[in-house]
Amino acid sequence: MPETTSAITLKTGERLVIKTLHPPLDEYAARVGCWSAFREEFLDGRMSDTLLTPYFVGEIDGEVVGSMGCYTPRDTRDVGLVEFVATADEHRRKGIASALLGRLIGWFSAGGGKALFLCTSNPIAGSLYEKHGFWYNVGDGMKYIAPDSQDFDETYLAFDGKARVRDATWGDLPRASVLYNHPKPDWTIKDSLTQSFRSTRFERHFLDLMKGAEDCKGAVAVLETPRRRVVGLAAFHRVDSYYEQHVATLSFRVCPGYFAQATELLDAAARSAGKLSIGVLQLFVAAADTSQQEIVEAAGFSREARLRNRLRGEDDWEDILIYVRHVSDGAATLWETGDYYAGRNRWQRERIASRASGAVRSHPKHPPNHPVSE
Repeated sequence: MPETTSAITLKTGERLVIKTLHPPLDEYAARVGCWSAFREEFLDGRMSDTLLTPYFVGEIDGEVVGSMGCYTPRDTRDVGLVEFVATADEHRRKGIASALLGRLIGWFSAGGGKALFLCTSNPIAGSLYEKHGFWYNVGDGMKYIAPDSQDFDETYLAFDGKARVRDATWGDLPRASVLYNHPKPDWTIKDSLTQSFRSTRFERHFLDLMKGAEDCKGAVAVLETPRRRVVGLAAFHRVDSYYEQHVATLSFRVCPGYFAQATELLDAAARSAGKLSIGVLQLFVAAADTSQQEIVEAAGFSREARLRNRLRGEDDWEDILIYVRHVSDGAATLWETGDYYAGRNRWQRERIASRASGAVRSHPKHPPNHPVSE
């Protein structure tokens, strides 16, 4: 998308030039905010095939004085996240953030946007967002609903025809936020992999789910309606040790309107796990969440253990139940001990074996073909 530019006059009399920029951001990449672990991927455009990430940048006399980003699925643009709102210290209280946010909301609405999500721990920022129609949602999260979509909470995740299971993409970042920030289902553990609970705002957690699944370490799948709304998500990560590499921890969420298809999602996750040579899937469920227990039992998981008093409730302690599904009995070993921290490397084992056989009489300064590590 091309860059667009407009200008307004601030209450100080200064001229604020507002630019709407799309990745790759080139010289602006160093001037805007982004998640540090994903900065290059987002700002150089590698995510742009599935995710629109325009940045709204304000300049005074050529100097960047404020910026913020909007993250929305490229194919639907119906939901989005507002991220990395920043104003230069010396330019605060001039109305810069308000002007940029107004421009962002206008751009989002023009594309058919229904709901925006953001988070803040700053009361001044909270007041600004309130003035633009945001209200408090989950944890430190806030939500904006477009004037023509006031029934969003009741209808967006309602049953909308048979859904299909597909692999997650980066474009699902805002869609996952809608699914996990909705009050239903009211499960205590929203996502055990990222330690997201009932009262936790879910956002960058999705990025951690995707990153943790890379390099054969796991997978992320979604349940998608005909209108491309994500009504379910399942993710698993392999346990990060040599001895447990055949085990993965699974976490999932499905909105109530699609409980009937939850087993399809979990079955798909189990098939993916088998292809990655994972033999066992383990899942943690709060003891009080009976609807989730019914789903996992219907999907072939069996209860293996109860951990007493592991969760703090509002009035009492709550137990965690561990469910297990055996995917395969023949999970191959993909990594050696040396692939993990402090594990013995192959060349070290070969050296020991050689010495035991009498082929080595003295220890060399360093192993052949291996540089000396400082």
